[in-house]
Amino acid sequence: MLESDAHDRELSQNYFDAHVLPVKFLKLSNDVVPFLKEYATALPALILLSMNSFPDKGIDVLTEVKAIDYLKHIPVILLGEDTQDDLIKACYAKGASSFINKPFTTELTDVSIRSFIQYWFEVAKLPHQEAVHSKA
Repeated sequence: MLESDAHDRELSQNYFDAHVLPVKFLKLSNDVVPFLKEYATALPALILLSMNSFPDKGIDVLTEVKAIDYLKHIPVILLGEDTQDDLIKACYAKGASSFINKPFTTELTDVSIRSFIQYWFEVAKLPHQEAVHSKA
């Protein structure tokens, strides 16, 4: 998960820990592709990218990831605060599997993360994924 905001990282970590889902956080966008290349034999089931990352935006990282053949199959989810149709369309056109608006309240965050975990780890079938039964 690419997330430059410390509060958002901590909040996300708490949710993933509560559901016993391993997650690796990266703070800088230019660390994502080198990290994926370093762990090419143990790729993640999915990739979460914050749109407001630094130094490059999440959509730029998405473009980089989808340009690498052995990473193309991994679902990439973009997390953003900007819900402009043109930006969302651009994310999907570049290969995003989903675009999720970052919630602004704790209650909405709970609902969004619970729904996200249920869909991606209980409903959707991901490559090389063991069955996960979260507490969502």
